[in-house]
Amino acid sequence: MKRPAEFTRTIASVSGATPIVADMQSFLGRNDNWRVPTVEAGDLFVKRLRGDRAHVEARMGRMLAFQQVIADQRAAELRTVPFRGSDLDQGLLVFDYVPESRTGADLLAGGELDGETAHRLGRVLGEIHRLPRPSAELPEGAESRKATAFYALSPEDYANCSGGEVEAWSMLQHDKVLVEGLNRLHRMSAEAPVTAVHGDIRLDQFLFAGDDLYVIDWEEFRYSDPARDVGSFAGEFVHHAVVRMFAELDVDPDLSPGAAHEAIVAAGDRQLANVREHISRFWRGYREIAEIDDGLAVRATGYIGWHFFDRLLAGAVHGGRLSAVERGTAGIGRNALVQPERFAATIGLGED
Repeated sequence: MKRPAEFTRTIASVSGATPIVADMQSFLGRNDNWRVPTVEAGDLFVKRLRGDRAHVEARMGRMLAFQQVIADQRAAELRTVPFRGSDLDQGLLVFDYVPESRTGADLLAGGELDGETAHRLGRVLGEIHRLPRPSAELPEGAESRKATAFYALSPEDYANCSGGEVEAWSMLQHDKVLVEGLNRLHRMSAEAPVTAVHGDIRLDQFLFAGDDLYVIDWEEFRYSDPARDVGSFAGEFVHHAVVRMFAELDVDPDLSPGAAHEAIVAAGDRQLANVREHISRFWRGYREIAEIDDGLAVRATGYIGWHFFDRLLAGAVHGGRLSAVERGTAGIGRNALVQPERFAATIGLGED
């Protein structure tokens, strides 16, 4: 890949180090990402934000606001990768590179994320939610913009949709019970106490390097309902369990419909049991640090449901049709969003 001279000059200007262009390494992601070796400062991690100028400026502004907040804090467990600087014109963010690191998603997929680690992650998220308010108001985040599409897609958004996305939006927008559940969740969030939130928390935003743990990707940092972060985090575990359930499902085709349904439910219960302890340990660690309002667990369960639809829409970008597994997974998310009071304790967000 050819990189313009202006790109390397900007990295040098921001970091104060000379890039070794021949040894740059690119990574897949929704942004453009590189490992950039330098002469004076070792390896750097460079991210170029994608999108139009207004979108890039808003995301960069959020990240810089977080850097301003975290610079004045002495958190016990929250760590972030050292930040070198930014350039708005090129949409570049420059950080130190963390070698030999693995994400929380990698650990979960490999069966290596234990209860003690889940507890630690809960404490870290609790520290995020205790950060002070940023000094300036920040623009609406990507999650809020995406949620509004339940009501109507703009002509531009519709024209850019894949066949799978059109099918997904049609399914969601015609489900009146689901839309009302989302409206109710928004109303509860609007009335809830607000805290600093990461805004895009997922297991792959936790970076493990030996005993060190870093939280990355702060472009959606804002002050909002903490249940969004809690639900997104717990939703990663629940979604993992559901996907495994469908992947390993082996129902006897000779069973009656009722018996087949019971077999599917039993398989789901087994997979959920595998992650419920992780969610419970995470929730325990979180409550040790964060201030909990009475409705947080219920709202977080609703956001677990929204997390399923977020994953559905992300996957639909690449397909012409929704698969039966995608539809089945969405149905489980629907239950959590529509009836969060019923499922909060079942998922692991109850009292000890």
